[in-house]
Amino acid sequence: MAYWVYILRCADGTLYTGTAADVDRRAAVHNRGKEAKYTRSRLPVEVVYRESCPHKGAALSREYAIKQLSRRDKLALISQYERKLGSCMKKAAFIGAGNMGGALIQAACQAMGADQVIITNRSAAKAQALADTCGCAVAADNAAAAREAEYVFLCVKPQVMEGVVKELAPALRDKPDTVLVSIAAGLQIATLRQWLGLPNPILRIMPNTPASIGMGMLALTGEPDAREEHYQAVETILARAGRVERLAEHQMDAFSAVAGCGPAFVYPFIEALADGGVKVGLPRSQAMVYAAQMVLGSAALVLESGKHPGQLKDEVCSPGGSTIAGVAALEARALRSAAIEAVEAAYHRNVELGKV
Repeated sequence: MAYWVYILRCADGTLYTGTAADVDRRAAVHNRGKEAKYTRSRLPVEVVYRESCPHKGAALSREYAIKQLSRRDKLALISQYERKLGSCMKKAAFIGAGNMGGALIQAACQAMGADQVIITNRSAAKAQALADTCGCAVAADNAAAAREAEYVFLCVKPQVMEGVVKELAPALRDKPDTVLVSIAAGLQIATLRQWLGLPNPILRIMPNTPASIGMGMLALTGEPDAREEHYQAVETILARAGRVERLAEHQMDAFSAVAGCGPAFVYPFIEALADGGVKVGLPRSQAMVYAAQMVLGSAALVLESGKHPGQLKDEVCSPGGSTIAGVAALEARALRSAAIEAVEAAYHRNVELGKV
């Protein structure tokens, strides 16, 4: 198992050299002030150099050699390390490879090339399986992913976001240009900023599951002083996920209720249409295809024609015909009212999720 030599820069500017099997865990011990007498009065500390050695003995020998260097030579070693790290920098890191994170990872790999993407997940096996499929890299942990990318996408649930953001803060302390991009419903940028405690740019996106096939509807927002180049970079990274629309942050919860939650409202409708088809004599497999393709085509017609859905509905309904009879049956059972109430319920839940 590899062993590491590391250098910490303390808050007072002094440099500390040590060895560890897990550098980030050891740095956390230093920052807690435990078992770290030398750095205890110089907190906080940050890792500015790390070097892999084949075993502990080799690491101890290398540690001794580094300790013999002058401060000037140590700073030169750190500078060389940072240049090398910068040359290996990825464009995007994704923390979380669940359903939504996985969809965005696939889109990013297609848009930029898998060599520009690094991912991590609570389940390392799941991250590796996705990386094997997409061709991207897997980071050892969340902090490592953040250190190696220009844009860090936080694809975790709102309930665990605080812990993840605070975990990343030490890794981002020397990377003020690294942009964080959250996909968490309800969580406002001000809350993320408070947890991070750093000036890094923060953006929010709200995707939906059709992004997994490049037909998503995504919203993008940022702080009032967010830079255009950051917006454009995120739009480029997610270009293969679908349509990206910029919104004011106060509109994000409403957008999520329509576009983020909306697919789950449409799927039961497709299933119900197929059930109706089966009831009147169609085979199940065919009824499902007919219903899904009809919804796909109808949605495309709304977007392509620019016509109001009510007008398109009227164009299908002949006087005294079968279509208006079906529309009347839907109206009698309050289809539109149920859809409105579904969006309202989702919106209010988004607002609740943001109250942390």
